[in-house]
Amino acid sequence: MLYPSKEGGESWFMGAEPTKDARFDPQSKITLNTDGSWKMKSNQARMSVFTSASLKAFQIPTYDRQVLAEQGYMESPSDWKNVEMTGYVKLNAFSDATDNFDWYARGGRHSDSVPCEGSSYKGALHYDGRVRWQKETWHVSYEQAPYRDAVSPLKGRWVGLKAILRNVEVEGAQAVRLELWVDDTADKVSWKKVYDMVDAGDWGGDASECDGLEDAMPITWGGPIAVFRWDNAKDVDFKWMSVREIQP
Repeated sequence: MLYPSKEGGESWFMGAEPTKDARFDPQSKITLNTDGSWKMKSNQARMSVFTSASLKAFQIPTYDRQVLAEQGYMESPSDWKNVEMTGYVKLNAFSDATDNFDWYARGGRHSDSVPCEGSSYKGALHYDGRVRWQKETWHVSYEQAPYRDAVSPLKGRWVGLKAILRNVEVEGAQAVRLELWVDDTADKVSWKKVYDMVDAGDWGGDASECDGLEDAMPITWGGPIAVFRWDNAKDVDFKWMSVREIQP
């Protein structure tokens, strides 16, 4: 844990039997490895983690960006907003070295049928060792931060990735600080910060598509779903996944 958990906040840790966890939806078959880790064989992985509230009654009354920014959440005050997402992965086989692992939050379902529900910040670790952040104002509308070199290529070894999203204040207004950390030795303690940036409403976006007054407004609200994602990797092992609400 790099940041302290919020007292009374939401948290989720992958348990010994994730296939029986109602708050976890891997969306594809996962199997247990002999070392206690789990395997996903899918070229399109989207492993969703729900808040306790989103399991009870999934209902989002409005996607109006001004309303969401004012109230601070999309569905419930317990939405994933200021979070530390952690996961360890082992890339065994892939078809595109430029693709990546993505940990993301601050939205709900990412579907063409509800485009304004699909807001997110995505922290990406690419299979070739590069990192960057992406801002998804709605599904699908992206702004890309520049790449940075972080670690050596990932194939055949365990690596840990943390994506941290937390609201901060910049010149009296709400902004979002985005951090990426990597544990390149996979020992659970040797974390190194590899990306640190702030979205203060001056980074891309077209929020007017979802009733935002400023196209580049930061995504300061929480969302009911956090997601561990990767593409074009047909064999990935994973373990020690968690999502925690942290003190901003």
